[in-house]
Amino acid sequence: MVAFALSTCHTAVAYGQLVGLADDIIFISKGASNGRTKRQPAVMDQSLSDSIASLSYEPSGRDNPFAESTEPAHSSRSAAGRRPSLLAAMERSTARSRHSRPTPPRNRLGMRHPAAVQHAAPRLYGLLELPTGEWEGPPHGLTLDQAIARLLNANPELRAKRFQLPQARADVLSASQRANPLYFISANNVPYQSYSPGRFGAVQYAPTIVQPFDVNDKRGARTEAASHVVRVLEAQYQNAVRLAVHELYLAYTDAIVARETLRYAEVSLTGAKAMLEASRAPKRDVAANQADELHMTIQSETARLDVSQARSELLRAKHRLGALLAIPREQCGQIEVRGRIRPPEPPLPHREALVQMALASRPDVEAFRLGISRARADAHVAKKERIDDIFLVYSPFVFQNNVPIGKQSVTSFSVGVMGSVPIFDRNQGEIRRADANVSQSQTALAAIERQTAAEVESALVEYYATREAVEAMEKTILPASERASSIAYRELEAGRTGAFEYFSALRDRNDVVRQYRDALVRHRRSMLQVNTAVGRRLLP
Repeated sequence: MVAFALSTCHTAVAYGQLVGLADDIIFISKGASNGRTKRQPAVMDQSLSDSIASLSYEPSGRDNPFAESTEPAHSSRSAAGRRPSLLAAMERSTARSRHSRPTPPRNRLGMRHPAAVQHAAPRLYGLLELPTGEWEGPPHGLTLDQAIARLLNANPELRAKRFQLPQARADVLSASQRANPLYFISANNVPYQSYSPGRFGAVQYAPTIVQPFDVNDKRGARTEAASHVVRVLEAQYQNAVRLAVHELYLAYTDAIVARETLRYAEVSLTGAKAMLEASRAPKRDVAANQADELHMTIQSETARLDVSQARSELLRAKHRLGALLAIPREQCGQIEVRGRIRPPEPPLPHREALVQMALASRPDVEAFRLGISRARADAHVAKKERIDDIFLVYSPFVFQNNVPIGKQSVTSFSVGVMGSVPIFDRNQGEIRRADANVSQSQTALAAIERQTAAEVESALVEYYATREAVEAMEKTILPASERASSIAYRELEAGRTGAFEYFSALRDRNDVVRQYRDALVRHRRSMLQVNTAVGRRLLP
């Protein structure tokens, strides 16, 4: 420790106590500064729910391959000083499952991606029949656009994560503050026995002010690093929104599917009742008539149970949708959605164009890009920390009491400068750690870019495969199935076949209708998965 002191006074007593106080002053000053800068903004919980992730679910449905240490710019030094990185996992989730909100990391606003939630189509055990046309729903029903708008404004988990942004901006303000001056009041040379002309000496009284000066602009570097944290958190929040919207896609589709399944079941019930009435018409073969009536009774009761089950599934789907949209529980049953399982599909760009679009649009990729800048800012802070503050010590009024020795008391002032010489500790370890973190962030960015491209490719494969299946069933399989069931019914009416043969054809028809319904559902979800994987709403 080196101290320089300039003193102007009327006595020969040197103000040497400044040197003795040097360590304490620096310690107190640093303690006050670190107490202000060590406050760390809360990282965004990556999942909208245990299945989603500010912030934990990947659109591809895969677990997050990156550990918390590979989150964007994950550093042991934060923008405000030596503290854990704000980006400790955009995504920790909701067990921090990984981004897309697919296995959620916890999107951190720093985020892990969420794990994909599997929404199975409602199970039915009876026969289905295709209704005429597809019903969009009531004119006043909830559209997908309206549902997304309400999700962004009303979803409680997104609203909670949104508070982390002003918290991070508050950290920028904290990092930009200058160090406060310190003061102390001292009494020096106080004797155990009173001074006298024979026992020469004098007591000194002095108030002292100590002002730290940041000669290396550490404050500016910390402020810049904190600003980078805000930008990363903003991108991570946008990714949390993307994952939440994907979760809404699934819940909204489930509601439409449940509504259409109920329509299928109601049409089947109507047909089963008509068949039951027809079977009760008198026939010459009484035994055959009784067998047909039993078969039709079983079919009618099964169809009735299917309708009841479909209604229950629709109510459950409405409650799941209402939970995401923060609709009161008692009002969830009144939700009416307006949309189709298979809306018109605009043509998609080429695969490579979609991959480039995803790399440019997805906020989780952007968060990793911003994380590299944040890591570099942390490295800059670590290099600035090599030189400690300089302390100006000023005593504007020093009073020396010479009355006990019979002389006139005197006043004076003192000025001193203190600082540390960076010989042994030049922050080498933290600088090396920060530099390594820059390389780590660059590697993580390359990994997330590869993962994003793979997610887009996977979504496109599913989309084109399901579209081909739906088109094949509409053009060939469904018409053939309908003709076969019609022929079987005419044969039954003509008395050339029995009820057993007709029911066998009816079961085949039911299997085809069920497969078509399931293919429509898979295709609709694949359309929405393309939107999530690309990061843009390209398909309705």
